[in-house]
Amino acid sequence: MSNLSKQEDFELSCFNLEVNFATSSFLNVTNIVTAIVNSVFSLTAVLWNFLFILTYKRTPSLRCPSYTFLCCLALSDLTVGLIVQPSFVAHKIGEIQHDFGIYCSTRITSETTTRVCSGVSILTLTAIAVERYLELRLHLRHKEIVTNFRTVVIAILLWCITIILAGLWFVLDWKKFNAIIAFCMLSCLIVTLWAYSRIYKEVRRHRRVIQSQEQATSMRNMIKFGKSTITMVYILGLYVISNALLTGVVIAHRAQGYTESIKLAYIYISTCTFICSSINPVLYFWRISDIRHAVIRTVKAVA
Repeated sequence: MSNLSKQEDFELSCFNLEVNFATSSFLNVTNIVTAIVNSVFSLTAVLWNFLFILTYKRTPSLRCPSYTFLCCLALSDLTVGLIVQPSFVAHKIGEIQHDFGIYCSTRITSETTTRVCSGVSILTLTAIAVERYLELRLHLRHKEIVTNFRTVVIAILLWCITIILAGLWFVLDWKKFNAIIAFCMLSCLIVTLWAYSRIYKEVRRHRRVIQSQEQATSMRNMIKFGKSTITMVYILGLYVISNALLTGVVIAHRAQGYTESIKLAYIYISTCTFICSSINPVLYFWRISDIRHAVIRTVKAVA
């Protein structure tokens, strides 16, 4: 029996994933191009994020709550490069060859791991926003309350919570699962926006006080804090835009079905989302001087 004749059995065995094997010259070109793009950016995601994690491990001065959360985010992006993008490429190869076994197994791997990595990233960005606000609000008490050990524990909990939430996909129907995920994402977004709005007000107030007292050192520290915070806002913006686009495609999917145009939108938006895992560490290196200098030292030591 040929692979194509097994499509009905394949659909039943591929959990609740909807299958569309519509073929066209444009779709085939899209699959080939996105497979190549993800292969390239898989390597950069692994390289840049591994370099940051190695730098964090080799540099004691980076072991503070802010950079520990960044390391957690980098670990999520590293997982995208190591598992998500290679399985996505294998999934496209399986689709091009009409091999339903490869198509199903790699799609499940890609989508499940994507949910875990996306969840960890969103929760970590929320934790970073709250930690940034506490640093500005608590001043000297911040180091006593928000210790690096507690930050590591929180980071581990974020991974555990996200893995549990991703696992619900296998036991709940799509409406309940999407409702839970939507609630969690909306809650994270509200908390994050609240934290950054408070940070903005506090930074403006601190700058006025510092300028009036002519404290040059405090002003430099505040500028440094503001720059690193803006970097986190850039990264948050990338996630908000990509998730908003993906949400729009999901809504269109439920309204119109898994058409070829919806499938193309999934492919392109997923690829753009994966590429963010290569962009994030570049933003760290470019925008945050402490990390940039530490990375340079690490490269020189390893070379």
